[in-house]
Amino acid sequence: MTAGRDFQATQDAHWAEADAAHFHWTTRDPAFAPIEDALLEPLVGTLAFPCLEIGCGEGTNLARLARWGAAVGIDRYPAKARFAAAAVPAARVAAADATALPFRAGAFASVLVRDLLHHLPDPRPALGEAARVLASGGTLLVLEPNGANPLIALQGRLVPAEAMLRTFRPDSVLRALAGLPLAPPEVTMAQGFPLRRLVFHHRFGFPALGRWAPTATLVGAVERAAERLVPRARWSYTVVRARRH
Repeated sequence: MTAGRDFQATQDAHWAEADAAHFHWTTRDPAFAPIEDALLEPLVGTLAFPCLEIGCGEGTNLARLARWGAAVGIDRYPAKARFAAAAVPAARVAAADATALPFRAGAFASVLVRDLLHHLPDPRPALGEAARVLASGGTLLVLEPNGANPLIALQGRLVPAEAMLRTFRPDSVLRALAGLPLAPPEVTMAQGFPLRRLVFHHRFGFPALGRWAPTATLVGAVERAAERLVPRARWSYTVVRARRH
């Protein structure tokens, strides 16, 4: 029980406040926003609406969802939910617990869960709620970092709130989905070696360098070369799609 409380306290201390700089970096920075677009747009563009995002944070994914249709976001932390509501006025946002969603069963045509499961002591209740509010035939889309990737593993060692990444793998997502009323999931991997996420990071890197075309081109070339060397099982993002029965 103490370990569980300590885990949650670490998460709360790290995530409770809204991070405006992170939102602007991921949605507007000319060096990094296109990287997020390249990851998300092909996935989001296939979803049906209305779509719920569980764990929406400041609204970086909601901003992209809202381009396609009716988007709803919830987050555990009221400060983040308030920021997202202001930053993405086209979306509906509320503060709520992922394990007790304030929506009726079958309310959404799709549900997005990104970068959330490894922050939960047990992801199964949250995914159970995701399946409950998903309409029959609807799509659950999960994106989670893969701790087998060297850059993701480094993040897990440097940031206490990301420590779960040390052991979080694609199978971690699939185990959490087991037993839910979902069709067999489709698993793909994305972003083999996302060096630009580190080099151009708004806090730990040098985002200004990414706005200088020669540097952006060079880092992108290194990233692509490294991606060819990294086995797909160790790419940085696990992408899981599953249909509701």
